[in-house]
Amino acid sequence: MQTILITGAGGYIGSVTCDLLLAHGYRIIAIDNLSRGYIQAIEYLQNKYGADRLIYYQGDITAGIVSKTLDAHPEIVACIHFAALLNVGESWKIPEVYQKNNVGGTQRLLDELIAHGVKKIVFSSSCTVYGNAQYLPIDENHPIAEPVTPYGKTKRACEILLADLARSQALQYISLRYFNVCGATDDGAIGDSKDPSFHLVQNAVRSALGIAPFELNYATVNTPDGSPIRDYVNVVDLADAHEKAISWLLQHETGSEIINIGTGTGNSVHEIITTVKQLTGKDFPVGTASDRRQNEADKMIASNEKAKKVLGWTPTHTLASSVQSLITWYTKHPKGWSK
Repeated sequence: MQTILITGAGGYIGSVTCDLLLAHGYRIIAIDNLSRGYIQAIEYLQNKYGADRLIYYQGDITAGIVSKTLDAHPEIVACIHFAALLNVGESWKIPEVYQKNNVGGTQRLLDELIAHGVKKIVFSSSCTVYGNAQYLPIDENHPIAEPVTPYGKTKRACEILLADLARSQALQYISLRYFNVCGATDDGAIGDSKDPSFHLVQNAVRSALGIAPFELNYATVNTPDGSPIRDYVNVVDLADAHEKAISWLLQHETGSEIINIGTGTGNSVHEIITTVKQLTGKDFPVGTASDRRQNEADKMIASNEKAKKVLGWTPTHTLASSVQSLITWYTKHPKGWSK
C-alpha cells in the first residue's frame, strides 16, 4: 500500500480525490489548515475507510507542518498539492495574501519535500494561465498569457518554479490545468461547501433548490446565445486524473508533464441554466449582478488528447450526471459541510 501526502485534503476537490485514492487502495496522509477546508469531510472519509488509512494533520503549509509530517511518515512516496486560495475576486483585494499562501506556501512545500527525498508531485493548476483562447480546443502548446488576475499569476508562478526544479532534476511533477469543475461524488456524499460557490453549475443547482438566489455576472460575448461557453469537467473525473497522474509518476523515474483536464466540449451559461431547470423541475428566477465581469473570453474549451495519450484518462460523466450528483449533495447538505 503506497502512501501519498495530500495538502488541502479537506477542500472540495481535495476531499473527492482522497475518496477516490482511498477506494483504489492508497493510504493518505492529509494536511489542511481548515481555513477553506472542512473537518467533516476528513471525518467522513476516516469513518468510511478507517483512521489508519487517512491520517490527518491540521496545519498551514507556510508554517512548518509539512516537515513535521514528513518526519513522522518517511513512507510517503509522492504528494498531491491542492492547498491554495482560489477566489479570483478576492485575489484582487488581498493579492499579498494570495502570493504568500499560493506561491510562498508552494515554495516551502517543495523545499521540504525535496529535503525529505519526496520528489514526485502532482500540482493543481488552472486553465487561467492561457488567457483568452487564440484557438480551440486549447492544447498544452497554446501560448501562455500574462495572467490577468492575481490568482492566475500565482498559478503561473508555481508552474515556473516546478519547471525550474524539474530541469535541475530536484523533482518530477505533473501539473494538471483544470477547466471548469462541477459535480459531487456520484452518491452525493461529498461536494462543494463554498457559500456562495465560485462555480456556475453549483450555484444554479443551489438556486433551483431554493438555497440561494442566482445572478448572471458576465458581460455579453460573441456566442450564439450571448453567454460564455466553458468546458465543465466532473469532479470525480478530475479526481481520477489525479490518481492516474500519481500512478504515472510512480511508474516513471524521469520526466514531467503539463496536462489539460477538460471534456473537450463546451456549454454556454444559458445551456447550464436550462439543464438545471429541466433536471430539477424548477423554473428558478435568474437575476443580473450589478457588478458584471468584463473582458470575458467567448469560449474556453480544452483539448484532452494529451491526457488520453499520457495518462489514459477519459472523462466518463455527462453534464446531466454532474447536475444530478449536485442535487443529491445539496439536498443532503443545503449549506455544505458546516464550519
